[in-house]
Amino acid sequence: MRTLADEARGEIVRGVLLTILIQYHLDWVPFRTLRLMALRGQGYLLSDEELKFHLAYLSDTTRMYAETKPLSAAGAELFVRATAKAVDLRDGRIPDDPGIQF
Repeated sequence: MRTLADEARGEIVRGVLLTILIQYHLDWVPFRTLRLMALRGQGYLLSDEELKFHLAYLSDTTRMYAETKPLSAAGAELFVRATAKAVDLRDGRIPDDPGIQF
């Protein structure tokens, strides 16, 4: 069962991920780079599964704060980028998302 602390941690992690991606000026970022940057920002390691979960949340069709794409047809390397909507969210131009905390 998820605790309130788990939920708050998830909101913060998603905010950190978007902040990192926005700092890359909406350019594509390798998944591995994002994971390393998130480690520095959070002070603890995110598993690949946890990072993919948060990216799925950020890129779902109702939110669209991030985009992902595989580098090759085999999907060996994943790339991620923030969208303009993510910038608008961070800058307060659209309503806050209760699942993301900056």
